[in-house]
Amino acid sequence: MTPGLIKTLLGLLILSIVLFIAGIILFNTLIPSWYFWFFPFLVLLFLVVNSGFFILFYRSLHKSNNQFIRSFMLSTGIKLFIYLVLVLVYVLTSPKSAVSFSVTLSLLYIAYTAYDLYVMVSLVKRKKENSTLPN
Repeated sequence: MTPGLIKTLLGLLILSIVLFIAGIILFNTLIPSWYFWFFPFLVLLFLVVNSGFFILFYRSLHKSNNQFIRSFMLSTGIKLFIYLVLVLVYVLTSPKSAVSFSVTLSLLYIAYTAYDLYVMVSLVKRKKENSTLPN
């Protein structure tokens, strides 16, 4: 693993821990009636899925720009599809907590996507700088 990937995965782990602690605090103090049993697993799922996609992103950095963009778009679409399937399965199996689950998943999706974009923009900048340097 490259040092950049390790740094990115460590940042993802820190983000997950912060979101988990913030969620537990919110669910225990302000909105205890909204707590659902799947919350810890949801944060873990986001951590695992995003870690896997970051590994794919770092591997695709060595490809051409067109292949990099294709792999980024494909992985983003697959990730979104995984989350949509998760929502459908959860809503159909646990309709009583469907609203709190959907709201929580949406907030986690926004937080993890913001981190994804932050990392991807820095990776693309670094790739562009490295490709413009003379050999």
